[in-house]
Amino acid sequence: MKDAVLPSRTVLVVDDEEYVRTGLTRVLRDAGYTVFAAESGEEALEMLRDHPVELLISDNNMPGISGMELFSEVRRHWPHMLRIMLTGDTDPELAVRSINEAEVYRFLRKPWNNADLRTVVHLAFDVIVLEEEKRKLLEIVRRHRARRSLGEATPDAEAELLLLAEADLLDT
Repeated sequence: MKDAVLPSRTVLVVDDEEYVRTGLTRVLRDAGYTVFAAESGEEALEMLRDHPVELLISDNNMPGISGMELFSEVRRHWPHMLRIMLTGDTDPELAVRSINEAEVYRFLRKPWNNADLRTVVHLAFDVIVLEEEKRKLLEIVRRHRARRSLGEATPDAEAELLLLAEADLLDT
């Protein structure tokens, strides 16, 4: 198997409090992630239009666009981006709504524990990698089915599909 070189994983941190943005940015950069920071939901949406981001971590209670509104907007425009809510709000309904309505991956409370934050972010990127691989495999299956429907299938179609999948995954 080839040695895979992972691209720098990108995170956008959104919070109206500078010390929170600075703290999160420091912890995540020290863990090897590329981090962008925004102080509002509006600024976050602008940044997302200009920078590819894989993971969004946002507070909920901010002036202007709330975290829930931001997550819903991100879900519409960048559905594959994972979302983590980090908030000091203790309302359990918020956690339920954020997971059900905005499909938030995780809900973390302020103040956060740095080790827990690193673990949750690491697990989020594991999910992102698995989802990317799943999409690639589904595309391979789709192409294979299209070939087969055109009469291009070989007698050993399953073996060919496995070889295609392995070749495509190794090339990434």
